[in-house]
Amino acid sequence: MRDDGLLIHRFHVGDLACAVISDGQPGPPLEPELSSFFTPGSGVPEPELAAAVAAEGLGRRTLTCGYNCLCVETPDGLAVIDTGLGKDFLGYGPYFRPLVGRLPDGLRAAGLPEPAAVVLTHLHEDHVRGAVWPGEPAYPGAVGHVHAAELAFWSSAAESALPEQRGPAREAIRVLGERLRTFTYDAEILPGLHTVEAAGHTPGHTAYLVRSRGERLLCLGDTFYDPLQLSHPSWRTPWDWNATRSVRSRRRLLALAAAENLLVHAYHLPFPGLGRIERHGDTFRWRPNVVAA
Repeated sequence: MRDDGLLIHRFHVGDLACAVISDGQPGPPLEPELSSFFTPGSGVPEPELAAAVAAEGLGRRTLTCGYNCLCVETPDGLAVIDTGLGKDFLGYGPYFRPLVGRLPDGLRAAGLPEPAAVVLTHLHEDHVRGAVWPGEPAYPGAVGHVHAAELAFWSSAAESALPEQRGPAREAIRVLGERLRTFTYDAEILPGLHTVEAAGHTPGHTAYLVRSRGERLLCLGDTFYDPLQLSHPSWRTPWDWNATRSVRSRRRLLALAAAENLLVHAYHLPFPGLGRIERHGDTFRWRPNVVAA
């Protein structure tokens, strides 16, 4: 953490220099209520949520929901995986506006080059808007990367399909335009950066495996928002496009991370969102690898 409030954490995966830069870490009273994420409508009865929170013993009612953008210096240039909400975001109200949009300042403060690639786990606005917030590409030299199913879904989604996210996704597609490239799963889209199937939260939701000299980092995007989805991996949120598939992807990726002791990057956990997954019977636990000061 820097004195100017920017949150930057540097580390390596093999020969690849990496950094997590926070686009924002809104604190109380702006943290979202747990009951707004895990709702009866998404399959989490209120008594079940209350019992799980009580079992934690932390006395909390909210998520600590940050926006942790992962930067990887590949041989082909800097790749930024997910870009936050961007500057001037008013979607959650005026008090939220100054608390996000920190990624560009963080990149400059870290002395990193202009991004050569913007790599997206999916096209929800809190992951893509930082790449397009001026109404034009925020990083005009960067090529965008997104799964082909993600692009197809948001380009032609029916009016009833996740309407609160449809507008921002289509705006991102329009702004990125010809600089947006699509991929499939199990592909190396940049040196050391491999795509991993994680569909369910959205049709083309993608995890990324960063790999160099025998070291690996699994970037999970929105595979889970909160540690409660590790102790209760069947819990969904109202923003999951396909509930059954999201649960299946979460269980598979958590099991992989635990079995292979992978370093994990979690976009929405407290900064810097780096840790390990431990198996606990049929469920899992989060063990932070780094705790920000």
